[in-house]
Amino acid sequence: MTEGEVFNFAQEAYREAAVVDIELLQQAGSSRKYYRITNGVHRSIIATQHDDATENERFIHLANFFDDKGIPVPQILAVHPTKQLYLQTDAGRQSLLDVILEEGYNAHTLALYKKSLQQLTRLQLSAKDEQFEPIFKQLPRFGSEQIFRDLQYFRQQFLSQTDLHFETALLESEFMQIAKQLDAVQDYFMYRDFQGRNIMVSVEGTICFIDFQGGMQGHPMYDVCSLLWQAKAMLPDEWKAILLDEYLQHMQAEAREYGFTINMQQWREDYAMLTLSRLLQVLGAYGLRGLQEGKAHFRSSIPLGLKNVAAWLRLYELPDYPELAQMLRSISADDFIQKYSV
Repeated sequence: MTEGEVFNFAQEAYREAAVVDIELLQQAGSSRKYYRITNGVHRSIIATQHDDATENERFIHLANFFDDKGIPVPQILAVHPTKQLYLQTDAGRQSLLDVILEEGYNAHTLALYKKSLQQLTRLQLSAKDEQFEPIFKQLPRFGSEQIFRDLQYFRQQFLSQTDLHFETALLESEFMQIAKQLDAVQDYFMYRDFQGRNIMVSVEGTICFIDFQGGMQGHPMYDVCSLLWQAKAMLPDEWKAILLDEYLQHMQAEAREYGFTINMQQWREDYAMLTLSRLLQVLGAYGLRGLQEGKAHFRSSIPLGLKNVAAWLRLYELPDYPELAQMLRSISADDFIQKYSV
């Protein structure tokens, strides 16, 4: 679908005022194209063009449900008959990641992180709503198979691009053990890519969640570690501890409203290993997009991802996974990180 076709559809579907400008926004790692479309009264909307109509429909169904429940997501304004294009309200130009990179670690940014995690619990607990069940049952499951694939993705896309020696069979065996260990909790909505780039912040300080079309049935703690351990944000350990505690307390309070409680100690243990799996999956993406495809943004993020692994090792141990532990020590060593810092 051409830019002209997107523009024409917006003119027909968005009748608040004449469409006067269209801007192709910078793409991240996906094949989706985003356009900011401005009308004659200086308001804007976002047009999303993607050939995968099934994925688009999933996002539209999720967005409509969350919006109806008052969860901060874009409103769907119009959908093209092909389902390969849709219009949504503009969530803004500044993300939570932008805010923390510009302002640093101050009270304002900490409050935004707290607000984001509080709203996240509502999103995740949607899975307990009977009205959400038809949508939820159609989502893929983030269980042992997906966790193992993510760990293999790291090995294939990043680790294999280095000159490090490791025992593939031993590493895969340990990956499988980790995947089985984390398979238990799957009955919540998992955002899958809950990170600062996907949380928009308005001038008034409200937040809005975007890009949740990859949502799955899975463990809520995966989303928490995705946000708290985002490489570019590099949150201080003190912040991570504060935000983790507040999230668990808030989730426990929200869960009681649904008539159940969570095992907070078990969730803390799951958080540690889910964090590791997330860090390695992200390094796999950096390897594919940065080392193999040569995309500068991803290539420059590799040292940050490796430093995150080093930070994880300062907090946690892996006595049951010796091959993995040795490999992690190798990729988080200063001399190894330095290779990717130029």
